[in-house]
Amino acid sequence: MGFAWRHGLRARESKSLALSRLAALGAVAAIAMSCTLTREDVTSCNKNADCRTAFGAGLVCGASGLCERAPPSPRCTTTFPPDLLTRPKNYEGVITIGALMDRSVETQRGREDAIRLATTQVNEERGLDGRPFGIVFCDVAENSQYDSLKRADAAVASARYLADVLGVPAIVGPSASGDTIAVFDAIKEQGVLVISPAASSPALTGHDVATATDQDPGLLWRTATPDTVQGAAIARHLTTSFPTATNVVVVNEKGAYGTALADVFTAAFQKDGRTVRAIPYETASQRDAAIVDAASTKPPFVLFFSSQTADAVAFLNAATSLASYENISFFLTDSAANPDLLSGAAGAASLFPRVVGSRPAVPEGPTFELFKTSYNAAFKKDPGALAFVPHTYDATWLVFYGAAWSLRQEKAVTGIGIARGLRKLSAPGAAEIPITPANWTKVADALGAGTPVNVTGASGKLDYDPVTEETTGAIDIWKISADGKAIESSTTIDPR
Repeated sequence: MGFAWRHGLRARESKSLALSRLAALGAVAAIAMSCTLTREDVTSCNKNADCRTAFGAGLVCGASGLCERAPPSPRCTTTFPPDLLTRPKNYEGVITIGALMDRSVETQRGREDAIRLATTQVNEERGLDGRPFGIVFCDVAENSQYDSLKRADAAVASARYLADVLGVPAIVGPSASGDTIAVFDAIKEQGVLVISPAASSPALTGHDVATATDQDPGLLWRTATPDTVQGAAIARHLTTSFPTATNVVVVNEKGAYGTALADVFTAAFQKDGRTVRAIPYETASQRDAAIVDAASTKPPFVLFFSSQTADAVAFLNAATSLASYENISFFLTDSAANPDLLSGAAGAASLFPRVVGSRPAVPEGPTFELFKTSYNAAFKKDPGALAFVPHTYDATWLVFYGAAWSLRQEKAVTGIGIARGLRKLSAPGAAEIPITPANWTKVADALGAGTPVNVTGASGKLDYDPVTEETTGAIDIWKISADGKAIESSTTIDPR
């Protein structure tokens, strides 16, 4: 098929493509193809989808109304398998998925590895009806070597490339809640499913459809527990473990994550005479001013809510130089529960004994242990030490399961078909099926026959509510180890 595509396309280049012959772009155009260039009557287009239908992925509808090869995105050149773009003939019928991660953050590099592991495993099980899965990874970090885009804008631009140029049916990521909403809004009209492993803001709930149904499912999913659970857990921990801490200050990033979490926490904490003073910020200078202001009233706790580890690092580094923080304790959240905080704030290590935080509970049980063993063998790292890595592994497998439903029930792998499949993974009363490579065929065959199943993942139970399409889970209260080299769980709060 790759050769037929190239020969047919070459015959039409001078007439309708008017493009440079870049071999790498030709490879991009061949991935995810389910058909070859066999239509000689296609000379014009109205939208990019017209060109993908005629010539395959990697082509767009140019300003002239003719199909032309799209320039590659420098952010989206990493793939799995590594030769997915350069040797497309090795992957006939490949089902290509996109991924959006910030490669400047160690935990998000770990999430990319989790996607690689899941894809390796499903392909070792012969993929879906003999068709392999492939991943195109896009880096959404702020990086001048790519361009001048801020992270959220980079996520949107990369998502558009994946959806509109490569035509992927689903994207794993991004991680931040605000980025996830921005990405979904940018590509929702193209029917691409977005599943985030880490976006926890309550703002995501109902953002796509108010009431989901089997016929009209939502296209915005996550494996992370919403912050309605985390905010209540933080309030519960402070009121029970620190009953004298009745007046606290919250410094929060404005946006889907920080604002929403601050609102949930405040509503849960402000009872029986307890008070919360919230200081929101948008820019780095506003953040720094808020850090100074937060300590001015000498509260027992300053809570810092940001989706960015770098902000938490800046908070601790600033606090260690301010005498006003001498007797104040610190509360951070899941974005700070990773090695980047410990290395970035090493100069503030004297504060570490006063730091606690919250995050989704570190998983346990045989499904997680098998994942942990496989992940450690492949990458020599402990996934339990990297926030949301098990959630990313589960999110990737959920896309594969949804693809099985979509292909076998609807005869094509589409975002809406995958979403319908995801609604069949939390069957009430059914025996739990662990997300493991050995169970791939069992789950795929059940879904292919139209039979709902009940899967449980490396991150824990994945019992999605059929109306909200949300799951829930336990929250860990964490601390920094005595040697300052690790994040340790100290208490688990389970809303169930």
